Amino acid sequence: MSSEGKGGGFLAGLLLGVLVGAALAIVIAPENSDELRASLRGKAREAGGCARDTAADLAERATVLAADLKAGVDELYQRGRTLVEEAMIEDG
Repeated sequence: MSSEGKGGGFLAGLLLGVLVGAALAIVIAPENSDELRASLRGKAREAGGCARDTAADLAERATVLAADLKAGVDELYQRGRTLVEEAMIEDG
């Protein structure tokens, strides 16, 4: 699980770098290159869309993982409860 966290951090850093680089390119681009600025804005929007898609995918995976974890905990709880009840019947 720690490798997934590192991969997510890398991806977030990469996307942040792309966005910062695009913003700097827009700011320092020559005044007469409106076409370049428009292209860079489009790339920045694409990167933002990619970031949103990645965040949505990660949120979905986290939801599925949480549901699986809850199911496992519920199963362990029921098994423990059954063991306790059986032990009480044997003692009782």
